[in-house]
This record gives sequence, C-alpha cells and structure tokens, in this order.
Amino acid sequence: MRILVLGATGYIGSAVTGRLAEHGHEVVALVRPRAGEARSVPGAAEVRYGDVADPASLRAAAGDVDVVVHAAAPTGDGAAESAAADALLSTGARVVYTSGIWVLGAGASAEDAPLAPIPLVAFRADVERRVREAGGVVIRPGIVYGRGGGIPALLAAKAAEHGRGRYVSAGGQEPTWPTVHIDDLADLFALAVEKADAGAVLHGVGEEAVPLSAVAEAAARAAGLGGTGAQAWPVEEAAGDLGPAFAEALALGQAVSAARTREALGWHPHRPGVVAELAEGSYRGGR
Repeated sequence: MRILVLGATGYIGSAVTGRLAEHGHEVVALVRPRAGEARSVPGAAEVRYGDVADPASLRAAAGDVDVVVHAAAPTGDGAAESAAADALLSTGARVVYTSGIWVLGAGASAEDAPLAPIPLVAFRADVERRVREAGGVVIRPGIVYGRGGGIPALLAAKAAEHGRGRYVSAGGQEPTWPTVHIDDLADLFALAVEKADAGAVLHGVGEEAVPLSAVAEAAARAAGLGGTGAQAWPVEEAAGDLGPAFAEALALGQAVSAARTREALGWHPHRPGVVAELAEGSYRGGR
C-alpha cells in the first residue's frame, strides 16, 4: 500500500515509518517545509511537504495514497486538530489516527470504555469520533518508551536534576501507568494498516499498570544515581516546572487493557518492560 505518514521524523512516526517499509509498503513522509533544504527520511520512498496546521497542504499530500497514518505531535489547538482531521478524511484515504490513553481518564479501562479525557487531550474525543465514523482506525498508545526517548527520558533527566527519582503525584494511592515499547507499538501500527476493521479502536499497551515509583527508581538508575529510591513530586509543585496540564497528565493513575486489540490483530508485544528498559537498556548513560 501507499501510505502517507504525518510526523514521520518524530518519536513515534519514525518508528512507524521504518516498520511499514519493512512490511513492504511504499511510505510517503510528510515533513514541514524548510527553505532551501532537501530532506530524506529513513524508510520513506518519498518526502512531501506540509503541516498539520495547514489543512490545504494535508489534502494535497494525501490525494493519491491509500492510507494516512496521523502520528504527528498534537498542536494543542483543538480547532486546528479537528480541521486537520477533516482535511485528511475528505481525501477518501483511510485514516489511522494516533490518540492516547489519556482520553480514558483515571482508573481501569478497556477498548469499549466511555471517554473521560483530561483537559490536555480533550479535543481528541471528537477527532476519534470523526475518524471512526469515516471508517478509519484509532490507536491509543500507552506511555511510550524505548530507543532512549519519550516521557521516560524526561523522568531520567529530572532524576539527574534532582539527585533522585521523582514521579508526579496528586496524593492518595500511588498512580500506575499503562506503557508500551516503541517497537511493539510500531508493530501494532503495521497490523492496524493491514488488518484492522473500519471504525476500530486499538489499545497500544504492553504493560497495563506499572507503579510509578518503580518507573522513577529505574529512571534514577538510568541517570547513574544507583539505588536512591523514588520520591513523590506533588502535582502542584511539578506544575511550576512542567505546566499544570502536563503535570496533571503525568499524575494520572490508569490501568488499561489491550486484550481485545491483541486478540483481534494477533499483536504480541514482547520487548522489555519500561522498568527494565530504563534500568538496563537504551536510557543508560544518556543513550
């Protein structure tokens, strides 16, 4: 298939681009234009220029492809995100939209759970609905890790800054995170393109509920701090450093199942868990 990938140079998008190419698809990468610069993207057969904030450029880029994988980082502007989705859906290409588990809110959730998005991602509920009604596919990744990137890299950097592991907490019971290795997630995107039913919701979750203290301790080890333990970082204090909306998201406690996704597509995440990856893998020594 001929597949346009938005965000093809980003953390998730670059992994997805590579995996789709490995599966034999012709990948067209959409990148932001830079004056006087010709660009190439690993795994992509072609590079096109456009911006998720420019619906006309999206329509032009997607006019001759079979599938669009929207893996671009959100702009934070709900109206712009909706306009981008409308532009892509108007082309007739099948859209695979990257949402996230934060649309589910706190607590335990499966693929059919009602949405209760936190403010940071409130716009995604409407975009999800539009994509599904048009026959597209929605993927909700957990906290993505691996290849030394993602939110766990931020935790390792904060551990180095503060001299010990820290995790954002709103008080009460220790929160847990659903997580997924970037390479397992890339596998899921390829399966979604090839096998998912129209209107499907897929959960990209390898571990359903990892205690944040364990993640923070592993982040400290990644930062070379040894067994310093982990400390709860009050969300009010973290908000001054990270911003209120992002701090709230990091403090969100969730347990998210991907059982239906695994059964429907035969997806079998098998890479190391987030604690092992932080403590012993790609985050060690700043890699």
